[in-house]
Amino acid sequence: MGKRRESRVLAMKALYMYEMNDCKDMDSILDEIFELEQNLSDDVKKYAVNLTNKATIFYDKLNNLINNATKNWKIERMAVIDKNILRIALVEIYLQEKVPDVVAIDEAIEIAKEYSTDDSGGFVNGILDFIVKNKEEFEKKLKD
Repeated sequence: MGKRRESRVLAMKALYMYEMNDCKDMDSILDEIFELEQNLSDDVKKYAVNLTNKATIFYDKLNNLINNATKNWKIERMAVIDKNILRIALVEIYLQEKVPDVVAIDEAIEIAKEYSTDDSGGFVNGILDFIVKNKEEFEKKLKD
């Protein structure tokens, strides 16, 4: 597994714990995860922290983007893992430099296939594809 993928998976785990523990302190969550994982490089940790910090800072706005991209499927009904994979991908699409949209989407799909349900890869792909095809419109919503 590449360093960026490893960071994305760590961020997904941290955001999962954040959501399941009613938004517990992210620094504590990351400390717990880093303690459990073996042989993490500083680069992997740094990128995971970057992703989780941005996801928590923009948490409500990212949720709104996801809600605006789905019809008859509110974020509250989505699997927690899928929501967090979407949040990480949206951070990379809108808030990270040097991450091509296609890479963010492909990585999200692969992580969803590995860590979520059989249908999650297609579900994540559909939402992210719709958002990227309407990128400027969604970018305005993120900045509002």
